[in-house]
Amino acid sequence: MRIISGIYRSRKLKPPSSEKIRPTSDRAKETLFNLLSNEIEFPGIECMDLFCGSGALGLECVSRGSAKCYFVDRDTSLVRVNIDSLNISDKCEVIENDVIRFLGGFGSDEMKKVKLVLCDPPYDYKEYDELIERVARINSILVLEHSEEFDSGKKFNSYLYNQKKVGTVNFSFFNFSSYK
Repeated sequence: MRIISGIYRSRKLKPPSSEKIRPTSDRAKETLFNLLSNEIEFPGIECMDLFCGSGALGLECVSRGSAKCYFVDRDTSLVRVNIDSLNISDKCEVIENDVIRFLGGFGSDEMKKVKLVLCDPPYDYKEYDELIERVARINSILVLEHSEEFDSGKKFNSYLYNQKKVGTVNFSFFNFSSYK
């Protein structure tokens, strides 16, 4: 696992030692960020890495110039190690919490600043509807990593603008900038 691009390019990240955490492969991450770089100017934006695990997705954003990234997971020990190894704690806010609970308490002023939400829940996750609903209120772009069985449902189909499969990884891209 490494940072693909930006000021921390080629820096190695500590991978998870548990099979419970399934990090996004470098190949999938590179494809994802190639797609995102066509629509997002990373310098200065704020982003979120939900179900962050190692923090690889959010750290990639910070490496590309994001001003701040919120890292949220129930176990944040690994992302803290990776943030410390890059010495970028000033650009990172680590929240050890359930993602749904965190999103329910995330303030409206804070929401306005977030332009990108990266979300990689466990593949057997059951609360996609509530998760997507809460992220939609942020009015940002959501990139959701999921298994092949995922269905965005009719409620969010009009916000789904791209889907990409890289190996066994599936990404769905939603634009909630006009969500009310």
